[in-house]
Amino acid sequence: MLIPLSSLERNPSNSRRHNNMTSRRTKIVTYKRSLLLTIGILGIIHYYRSVPYNNQHTNEKKLSGDKITHVKEGEASSSSSYLYPPQEAYPFVIDYNPNDNDFQKSNSPKVIEFYDPKCGACQAFKYNYIEVAKKIKEDKPTVQFYGVSCEVYKSLCDEFGAKRFPTILVFPQSNNDGSINKDDGIVVPKGTGTIYFVSARLMKALRTKEEIERDRVDSSKLAAGI
Repeated sequence: MLIPLSSLERNPSNSRRHNNMTSRRTKIVTYKRSLLLTIGILGIIHYYRSVPYNNQHTNEKKLSGDKITHVKEGEASSSSSYLYPPQEAYPFVIDYNPNDNDFQKSNSPKVIEFYDPKCGACQAFKYNYIEVAKKIKEDKPTVQFYGVSCEVYKSLCDEFGAKRFPTILVFPQSNNDGSINKDDGIVVPKGTGTIYFVSARLMKALRTKEEIERDRVDSSKLAAGI
């Protein structure tokens, strides 16, 4: 709304109000520009850090200086082969191992992150993944969160089609024996990795068939004005 200059001169309060409105608009525009710039930078970082899986990090051999040491499948060369050690992530996120923490032997709904411990995007997402697990477990305490090191368990990652890192798969339901059908896995994009958006995507993916049908019926009723 334009305020006549004569009115501002006669009434100082109008002048102050006009200055406040101008200052508020300036702050809003500055905030929007900063937000767009931040989103753009995060998108660029995510693009360059999320690298496809290649043969640089195989399980068959590790380079240590000029010496080549052979590492068997499932055998970690060091603690740096994992992102979720118990002292940092337990009980919210569990690093997979076939002896004690095998997600294929659990009947619970599960979220599985396949990662390369040397991947910058995986390292940046690590603590957000733990916070996402905490947040979702508040509403769905039976959901189990796993991390799978594709440096240690390459064949398992290949089996589940994890070619880019991190890859997040959701299995809302398991078979009676705890096994899962690989084709039932729902791929959930990490995006920029923010806790709020990743949690929302996972909550949607974790819905059972009954919950999906109930949501569909509710949406139909809402659309019909019932």
